[in-house]
Amino acid sequence: MHARYFIPASLLALSTTACEPAVPNAAPPAPSTPATQPAPVTDGFTTVPDSAWIDITGPTFIGFFPIVSNEQLEKDEGLATALDDFSFHLGTAQDSLRAAGFTVHLRSGDTLWLHTGANRTRIVRDADSSDVGYLFADTLLRRAFVYGVRGSTELIAYTHEFKRTGTLMQ
Repeated sequence: MHARYFIPASLLALSTTACEPAVPNAAPPAPSTPATQPAPVTDGFTTVPDSAWIDITGPTFIGFFPIVSNEQLEKDEGLATALDDFSFHLGTAQDSLRAAGFTVHLRSGDTLWLHTGANRTRIVRDADSSDVGYLFADTLLRRAFVYGVRGSTELIAYTHEFKRTGTLMQ
């Protein structure tokens, strides 16, 4: 099996989509009128499944990457190579990241849902940012993003720097 076909199977977790709850006592749309607007939600967090949340209970490392199909990988060799490198370097560094005291998570898509104590945060990756990257977070609500693929030694150095200072000098 070629490495680029292994990427979706090795990285992409099952995506869970959430439906928004219906508005209580709202009249249904007339049969001839298509329902184009979703029902309003009072709290953007109410529809997020528990499995999407990342609990920040200490130093946390989150690798993120796009959701892509095999067809997209076949058409975009650069993306396929980036995801392959991302997977390789993260896999190589993972034991050292944990040894440094970090909890390691992988998330697909452009949105991260963080839960730190009573604080809940939704982070949406900027459209013009890199497709892959890393987020360092801790219980003091400090966060640092690194965009693009990084080598395993760089990732390990970043964890030590973030743990020591709460920031990253890139």
